[in-house]
Amino acid sequence: MKFRELLENLNSNPKDIDLYHWDNDVESATMVEISLKDFTEDGLTEFKVVLDMEVVKVKDESTTWISLWVEGAHHSYVERLALSHAGYCSEENYNKWFMAD
Repeated sequence: MKFRELLENLNSNPKDIDLYHWDNDVESATMVEISLKDFTEDGLTEFKVVLDMEVVKVKDESTTWISLWVEGAHHSYVERLALSHAGYCSEENYNKWFMAD
């Protein structure tokens, strides 16, 4: 399953996600209540590489939180998405890539 498909399955019930790269098991920022519908068109384009990565492991941490591991591109793409979604980017970019609640 692609990461994009997993996020699409969460559209009606977003979850907190800790996203890891399979080859670089370093914890990054938690993406809070994320689903595919949280991305703007620009965000879908900006993070296409990560969204198209293969999910290789999913671990349910609770009913509202999962950890998952992806592979298929350099780990820096994964870290950039997680950090950006957590707000570690400019306000302009955040508003361009993600939809407000």
